[in-house]
Amino acid sequence: MSNHHVDPDDTGLRFALQIAGAELADAPPPADSPLGRLRLFATANPGTVLTAGHVRQALDGTLGITPSDRP
Repeated sequence: MSNHHVDPDDTGLRFALQIAGAELADAPPPADSPLGRLRLFATANPGTVLTAGHVRQALDGTLGITPSDRP
């Protein structure tokens, strides 16, 4: 099976995701979610390779914030 295309009507996939506590999104994630922050950061920084550190910062809500931006 190729992972280049996911059929949104794939009942088996939706069931597996439901069991895992996830779902297949039909829309982009909200900009204030960790995944949304990662996507925005990647778009704004096209030459940057995302790392586990970026993911941690996205989860913490600090991705892309410099020390001078903090209250």
